[in-house]
This record gives sequence, C-alpha cells and structure tokens, in this order.
Amino acid sequence: MTGQTLTFPSEAFPAYPRLSMAIPQGWVALAGVGLPLAAAREVPAGQFRPNVLVTVQRFGAGHTLADARKEVNARLKDLPRFTETHRENGAEVLGGAGLRVEGYFSDGKGGTLVQAVRMAVLQSGAVSDVVQITGTCAGVQVEPAFGEIRDIQDSLVLLDPTD
Repeated sequence: MTGQTLTFPSEAFPAYPRLSMAIPQGWVALAGVGLPLAAAREVPAGQFRPNVLVTVQRFGAGHTLADARKEVNARLKDLPRFTETHRENGAEVLGGAGLRVEGYFSDGKGGTLVQAVRMAVLQSGAVSDVVQITGTCAGVQVEPAFGEIRDIQDSLVLLDPTD
C-alpha cells in the first residue's frame, strides 16, 4: 500500500487531555467504567453512591464554550424536574473560562439527587475537547458528600502532556 500513515497521537490527531484529581478518604477509584476519571464514596449497601465522573468529548476546532454550554443546558433540562440553584458562566475550570452549574432533580423514586457540573473547552490544534466533571449525591447525603464533591472538582487539573 502506498500513501501516508496516520498516527495517534500526532499533530493532526492530538492526544486527549491528561487530567488528575484528588479524592478524600472514603472515596475509591471507579476504574473500568469507560471514563477518563471516576470516583465514588464508599457507602453502606442499598444507599445511593455519591460519585464524581469526568468525561472528555472531542469536537472540531470551531466548537466553542457557548456551544458546549448549550449542550450542558439541554442535558440538565432533560433531567426530571431539574431545579438550578447556582450558575457561574465564565467560572475558572482547568485554568480557563468554563461553566459551573449546580441543582437538584427527582430520582424517580420519590427522592432527590443533587448535582454539580463544571465544564471547560480545551483547544488543541484541529480539535476542541469538552471536559466535564459531574458530581452527584442523594439529597439526604448533601452533608458531607456535596462538600467533598466540590473539593474533588476543585482539585481537577490539566497535566503537562510531556510528563
């Protein structure tokens, strides 16, 4: 076969962002769930497991923070009876302008889930990566789980790709 060879990662196909987050005692890694980073709080069997999930979605270079914000808003609107309690457009996420939204919604069983979402768009050559860190706990777990979720979100950092 003649032609060219395409390689990942390369200039045309940059590597995905390298990320790190710290979790407190009582939280464990959720490896093997198909996400770049995921953690959950250890709880007794039968209780909702507070969790923090990090996703990375790749788009073309023209994908903007405004585009990503619309997508997050649409997903939140689709949650059953979602009520927003906090929004910070332009919040610092991964060293740049991002989005921070918090609120609660019905768990479909008569209870409430509380959720915190932070999102940033990272430009890398011909691509844009939307990094989202979402933390969720049951309403009855807000103390102390929601504070821990926020601390984990605050700890998310972008690592140097050459390390």
